[in-house]
Amino acid sequence: MQPQRLKKTSGFTLIELIVVIVLLGVLAAAVSSFIKFGTQIYTETSARDQLVSSARFAIERLNRDIRNALPNSLRLTNADQCIEFTPILESTIYTDIPVLPEIARNTINVIKFDEPFDSNWQGIVYPLTPDDVYPLTPSNTDKIHNVDSISTVGDEWVITLENNVLFAEESPTQRLYFINGTVEYCLQSNTLLRSDSISSNVLMALDIYNTSPFEILAATLQRNAMVQVHFLFEKNNEQVTFNNEIQVLNVP
Repeated sequence: MQPQRLKKTSGFTLIELIVVIVLLGVLAAAVSSFIKFGTQIYTETSARDQLVSSARFAIERLNRDIRNALPNSLRLTNADQCIEFTPILESTIYTDIPVLPEIARNTINVIKFDEPFDSNWQGIVYPLTPDDVYPLTPSNTDKIHNVDSISTVGDEWVITLENNVLFAEESPTQRLYFINGTVEYCLQSNTLLRSDSISSNVLMALDIYNTSPFEILAATLQRNAMVQVHFLFEKNNEQVTFNNEIQVLNVP
C-alpha cells in the first residue's frame, strides 16, 4: 500500500492580512472624507440659503413699510438700533382748511377717496420734522388733529374734527394725510423685530450681527428722503451682507 499524501491547507499569511487591513483603512478614510466634505458643503449651502431668504424677507417688508411712511416721520431711536415711522392710511387733496388769519373751525373740505373711514384716524397737514408728528397727540402740534366724522357735500367730502382748530400752515401740494399709530423696526440681540399698534415684537429676521443698521438721509430739493439699511447676516461661519436704499415716496 502506498502511503496517503497529506492535503495542503490554504489560508492567508500575516502579510496579506496586514495589506488588506491597510487597504480597507485607506478606503474607509477616503469614503469618510468624501461624506464629511459633502455634508459640510450641504450644511454651508443650506445656511447661506437660509440667510439669503431671511434677508430678502426682511428687506422686502422694510421696503413696503417705509415707502408708505408719512413724510418726515422717520426717526432713529434706542441708540440708532431702531427706526420708527408713521404709516399713511389714506391721503387726499384738500380744498379748504382753517389756517391763520382765518377763524378756527372743525371742518375740512377734501376730494373724495376710496379707503373706508375710521373714527380713530388723525389728519395731518405739511409735517416738516419728526417733532411735528411725535407724540401722536393734538396737544403736541398744531399740524395733527383727531377726526370725528366724514360727510358728503356735493362732489367733496367734509371732514369734521373733534375740536375747532387752526393748522400751522398750508401744504404746497394741498396734501392731507390720515394716520393712526406708528411702526417700529428694532435690532435686538441679533434679531430684527417689528412692532405696530396691533402687535409687538414680531420676528422678521435672525442672525444679524452688525450695529447701527439704519441711516436716514433727509429730503432735499432734488430728492425725497432716503433710508439706508445695513445688515450683516452670519450663521455657521457663513456671512451675507445686505446694503439697501429705500426711498420715501410721499412728500409733504
